[in-house]
Amino acid sequence: MKYKVMYTAGAKKEHREPVLLPDFSAHSLRHTFCTRLCERETNLKIIQSIMGHKDIQTTMDIYAEATEEKKQETFEHLAATMDVF
Repeated sequence: MKYKVMYTAGAKKEHREPVLLPDFSAHSLRHTFCTRLCERETNLKIIQSIMGHKDIQTTMDIYAEATEEKKQETFEHLAATMDVF
């Protein structure tokens, strides 16, 4: 029996509202983990190794948006430390 059905039935027997977790999967947790990792780590080879991707292109194709978001922050940090821009 599914979690929500069992939990909802149990809550009904206890005369209370069920508190249900949103639907998510192990894949969703993995994707979120890697996205957050990309936000903090810029070395894609490290990310590839941690995630177990055989091909760096897999890492790049799926998580490039996270590294793109960091591009502006990286340039701002570089400009501040080098006093160039």
